[in-house]
Amino acid sequence: MDIKYQVIIQFFFSFLLCSCAYTTAVSSGASAVYDRHNIQKGVSDQLTSIRTYGTIYVDHKNKYKDTHVSVATFNNVVLLVGQVATEDQKKEIAQFAKEQSDSNEIYNFTTVEKPTSSLIRMSDSWITSKIKAQLIAINDVDPSQIKVVTENGVVYLMGIIPPNQADIAVDVARTTAGVEKVVKIFSYLHVSRKPYLS
Repeated sequence: MDIKYQVIIQFFFSFLLCSCAYTTAVSSGASAVYDRHNIQKGVSDQLTSIRTYGTIYVDHKNKYKDTHVSVATFNNVVLLVGQVATEDQKKEIAQFAKEQSDSNEIYNFTTVEKPTSSLIRMSDSWITSKIKAQLIAINDVDPSQIKVVTENGVVYLMGIIPPNQADIAVDVARTTAGVEKVVKIFSYLHVSRKPYLS
């Protein structure tokens, strides 16, 4: 199978797994609109990641064959992590992300070094799974609004959430075994209540 289609299929199934958080039963018209909006955002985010990843590893596959770059997009914020061979490559992938998205927020945390081993990547996946599971178990946090990405022991937290939920998520990540560092890429949601006038 052509690598381009493999990339698309991989991201498609990744989206299906992530979207399960959005497939709760709809009990009102308002919640239906909310769910539809979330799904649309999720699809848009996945397409941005697919296009950026495809530009790196399909359109420029020979140039980046000895690198390991992961692309994560959440709420139109793009995160680039992994390892590249040169500073020029690091700058180029940031440019690719700009070209393939309409986001003004692109965070490039790639490092110039050899790609991580498969063992480290397995550990990263396990760390991400543990953090997600803990967030799901906490009533005061909406896990569907937080994206967790782990690269070489560093945990990146993305989302638009209230400050108190951000603090909880950071604390969960910091106290998870195997985590070396936590990087917050949050936008904070402040809810103000207007006084009721009778």
